[in-house]
Amino acid sequence: MNRIFLISVSLIFSATSLTVQAQQPSGEKYLLTLEDVVQIAKDQSPQAIQARHRFRASYFSFMDYKATFLPKLTLTTSPTSWDKSIRTVESERNGVIQISEARTNALTSSAGLALSQNIGLTGGSVSLGSDFRRRQNFLEENTDRANQFTTNLIQLSISQPLNGYNRFRWEKQIEPLRYEEAKQNYIVAMENVASRAVNYFFSLAIAQVNLKQAETNFESQTALFEIANGRYELGILAEDQLLQVKLSFMQSESRLNSSGIDVESSLSQLRSYLGFTDNVQIELAIDPEVPGFNVPYEEALNLALTRNPDIISYNRQMLEAERQVAQAKSQHGITMDINASFGMNKTAYKFGDVYSPSFDDREGISLRMNIPILDWNQTRNRYRQAQSNLEVTQAQIQQSETDFRQDIFLQVMSLTCKRISSASPQ
Repeated sequence: MNRIFLISVSLIFSATSLTVQAQQPSGEKYLLTLEDVVQIAKDQSPQAIQARHRFRASYFSFMDYKATFLPKLTLTTSPTSWDKSIRTVESERNGVIQISEARTNALTSSAGLALSQNIGLTGGSVSLGSDFRRRQNFLEENTDRANQFTTNLIQLSISQPLNGYNRFRWEKQIEPLRYEEAKQNYIVAMENVASRAVNYFFSLAIAQVNLKQAETNFESQTALFEIANGRYELGILAEDQLLQVKLSFMQSESRLNSSGIDVESSLSQLRSYLGFTDNVQIELAIDPEVPGFNVPYEEALNLALTRNPDIISYNRQMLEAERQVAQAKSQHGITMDINASFGMNKTAYKFGDVYSPSFDDREGISLRMNIPILDWNQTRNRYRQAQSNLEVTQAQIQQSETDFRQDIFLQVMSLTCKRISSASPQ
């Protein structure tokens, strides 16, 4: 379903440029309904494009998280590494430490191939690999021993932290919520685009209606002024009455000019929001029928609690605060991790001998411990800080959820009152 959702967004995004080109012929006039304006805004408005880009970024971030639990094949190589130096070598003989200098002049090349996998259940990782190294010693006088080949034919390595904190377990809870929040934010953003498009549509519609009324009124006042002027020339109309008619005519002319400016301003805003060029003219087709609808409070609250990104954000914030507490707790006191490796390796002075049937076993295991002796309560303070942040987050989320439910109730009641008011007889 996630891929279908992204494909739908991508198809809309890729069609944007075609839509703009197809809908911007020079000097064209459009007759647009409310549905047309909303659809064009969702296709090519800058706000819609930004919303699609934000969602695409969230999608690729979610894909990056999912790739964390997939096996990875890595090739590591160092084609050339030359070292010419003098090193200090310590050796012990008969209880006496001797220090000597050793010269080095060698050329080393290495390559390794490893297949690694994170373990989501335990928080550790495992890898299976093989590597090869060639070292050419220029100071070796024996040419048969000048080249040294070393290979780890196969090596299995395991790394596991023992502090009780598993970041993969927390990511499995948080990242899907983050992606679901991004999807709902995209839907909300597109609905906001539609809402602004509706506002621009009716702003222009009202301005055009006012302009038509101003034109009708101006025509009437023009006719009245001509009649009054004729009657004044015949001497049957007083001058003060003529001036009153002239004032009404001038006021109607002013309203006509103001209405024309309002139409151009509203048209420019709608045109810019829809991504049209300045020379495109827009005429609106308005449906005189207003559909009736009813929004029950329980249904509105249920939809808001299941689809609003704020609710998902509250859950994500709570999990992130709990994760910080768990991480700080795991770092308090002694921390340990274990590393183990098993495999086969061999060293030879000839390339053909290094892969001969006989190999030496290679095993290793290490336990690393970190014991804080004097840290001035740094880890304890971090743990207490994480606990305080968790309590603050809990209080904020509780208050936000209460305000959210109250806001839904007020909006439903307000919408219901407006619907009843508009339906009541005048």
